[in-house]
Amino acid sequence: MSTTLTVQQNLELLGKYQYVEVQMMELMGSWAYTMVDPEIKIGFGRQMYQDSVHADLLGKRIPELKGRSAHFHYIAPSDEFTRLLERIWKLEGDLLRMIGLYRIAKPALVDAYEAHLQSVELPADEPTAYILRHITDEENDHIAWAEQILARLVHGSGITESIASLQAELGKELSASGGVSGKGKQSGTYTFKKTHAYSVAPVRDARWKIIDRPDEFTEKTWSFDTTEGKQHLLHDLLNSEFITVERMGRIIADCPDIPWQMKMDMVHQAWDEARHAEIVQRRLEELGGHVGMFTTSCWGWEQDVNREDPLERLALSNMTFESESCKHLRDWIRKAKAQNDARSLQLLEFLLADEVNHVLYGVHWIDELTKDDPERRKRVLAYPDQVLKNQHPVGVYFDETTNARERIA
Repeated sequence: MSTTLTVQQNLELLGKYQYVEVQMMELMGSWAYTMVDPEIKIGFGRQMYQDSVHADLLGKRIPELKGRSAHFHYIAPSDEFTRLLERIWKLEGDLLRMIGLYRIAKPALVDAYEAHLQSVELPADEPTAYILRHITDEENDHIAWAEQILARLVHGSGITESIASLQAELGKELSASGGVSGKGKQSGTYTFKKTHAYSVAPVRDARWKIIDRPDEFTEKTWSFDTTEGKQHLLHDLLNSEFITVERMGRIIADCPDIPWQMKMDMVHQAWDEARHAEIVQRRLEELGGHVGMFTTSCWGWEQDVNREDPLERLALSNMTFESESCKHLRDWIRKAKAQNDARSLQLLEFLLADEVNHVLYGVHWIDELTKDDPERRKRVLAYPDQVLKNQHPVGVYFDETTNARERIA
């Protein structure tokens, strides 16, 4: 009797893999702004995008195997498996979340892929094998990356026994759930929403000096003409890059019903900004700077991520803040050219190329999702002016007549 998978069996499994890849993406997006470790934030920026590509590849293979109905897509392996993901999502702190995601959920996905590859009918189903090999390699890279982080987090944590106990418990729950393939279980119907309380600011590690009052912020008074000016501006830009990784993660976690291609664009932006954070920090350090050398602000975060409508977020962040960032980058590029600062020039031009695309993401999705809803469009496009109606002289917007400062405090 053949042990290879039929077309129908392939369809059932690919839909489950697609579900899990999307859930992994949303877990990282949901957590990014509360994870203290900056290396994790950057890693999440990359992996959110890679997991979205995995889900997209699986989604494109499904109709090729005659799975043209939505029934074959995004299949929860079992209710028990979804509840396990919910338990992992509710874990607190960098360390425990990394344990749940990288020692339970992602290894389970890799195990499922490897088992599937052992049963692929070749050469008939070579396209599926090609996709699964690619995804498996990247997921193994994610796990290897995480193990380096975990070695650092576990060292000196003093909770080694608790970690082992949690990992064992989650492993038992995974086995009882039927795993990623949902073996022995019916496809799940249980769902959970990754909801968040009102957020006043993302989390930063102890190096950062986040100011209490936005009107203390002075970075926009500096110029790219001098080394000190470059340090100030790059230091603030570094924080902004982290913020954008985090807010893109929040959109995909908070708004699971947005169009799939919009999710792909949002996580692509998260990937871009994660790379930008590395680029900017490297240049800051080349110029003799370091994280925490100046104060910085997280102003704009509160006004963005607490909006229910994702298009209002994009109108403020992508169409307004990112557009303003493009103007600054063009100015810095001109000054870098005038100074023959070839290193800064090269990096800034890469940043600008990405940031222009981010503005266009906002323009496209606002146009697309409001083309038949003029009232929503009017409200969305009015939101930035509502937020920025009182601009602080140094470039930070803050209405002293509201009680927003009290909420931040």
